[in-house]
Amino acid sequence: MLVVLSPVVSGSPASLFPGLDFQLFPLENPGLVSVPAGFLAGWAGTVTSPEPPDEAKHAETEVRSLTGAGAV
Repeated sequence: MLVVLSPVVSGSPASLFPGLDFQLFPLENPGLVSVPAGFLAGWAGTVTSPEPPDEAKHAETEVRSLTGAGAV
């Protein structure tokens, strides 16, 4: 969403729509903000989750990620 509101899409001569100006986010590379924000949101969701850790599910996921078992 930040890409649509950045100068890459509108508001500058080199943008996708140079005649329009609806930029609300000042950075041309919104990944500088959105990637850390997504990481922090994922961490916060994990920390605040009321669901207890499931050791069996963790072990199954680890085996599947290391061996590719169950991949279609």
